[in-house]
Amino acid sequence: MTKEEKKEVLKATPFETFTDKNGNLKRYLNLALKNTREIMKVLLPKIAVEIQKMIEFHIEKTKGNIQTDKTKIINEKAIREHIYNLVGYVAKEEKNGAFETVVYRAINLAKMKVDTPDQIEIDEKNSKIFMMSKVATPMIEQKLKGQKGGTKKVPNLSTELVEINTGVIDVVNKIRSGKITKGGTTKDAKMIANNFKAISKAFFVNFDKAITLANKKDVKFFDMVDENVWQSLSNTFTLFNSKAYQDMRNFSEDYEVSINGTDVIKKDKSKKIA
Repeated sequence: MTKEEKKEVLKATPFETFTDKNGNLKRYLNLALKNTREIMKVLLPKIAVEIQKMIEFHIEKTKGNIQTDKTKIINEKAIREHIYNLVGYVAKEEKNGAFETVVYRAINLAKMKVDTPDQIEIDEKNSKIFMMSKVATPMIEQKLKGQKGGTKKVPNLSTELVEINTGVIDVVNKIRSGKITKGGTTKDAKMIANNFKAISKAFFVNFDKAITLANKKDVKFFDMVDENVWQSLSNTFTLFNSKAYQDMRNFSEDYEVSINGTDVIKKDKSKKIA
């Protein structure tokens, strides 16, 4: 090795050194850039495992400098920029929302695996992700027979590893970073929940936008829609086609708020508007 080559090796970061010796991460990232629909399911777990190995390599090589445990000191932005550089991806020039989402989730999943290995299992061969139940779903609904209200939320104590969809990674990451509580609500969320008019309007606007993007086969569609969204849409579709929805619609048409503002009265449909 020449003096110049030795200097280059000394300048290389642990991330660069790792990826120079391991081509899997670059190979999976290149595949992710060229695909959209299947990258979440198939490639994300594989990319996450390679990033996990890269983080562990970085920790090992810099352990004398690290003051805190595991990934706390590792700059997420540095990981993301290194990954983008590996495949020559420049966000400003060639925006690929689906690819960026995969990278974002893979980084967070890898960090979770390094920090809490007993809570995460990544089956890269079958492209499946497993997470401790109480971590994936901190609160569960408990049905109360014979009581008004019907359900209440209680802490989930199960330590069983359950298969998750990729959207759960975002939620758990936000909980760990303190952006939302374990109950999954924030001040903003509570405000929105109390304003059904705003929710229904936003739903229509975004639903219409998603349909338009799908018809155009636009990659931005995958920024809006993931497995969680499909689950919600499926539940909504079921409600729209239920008797309960029709009963709600009939209630809306047949009743109105009384003059005192606290009760409802049956509409007098015999009255005609002049």
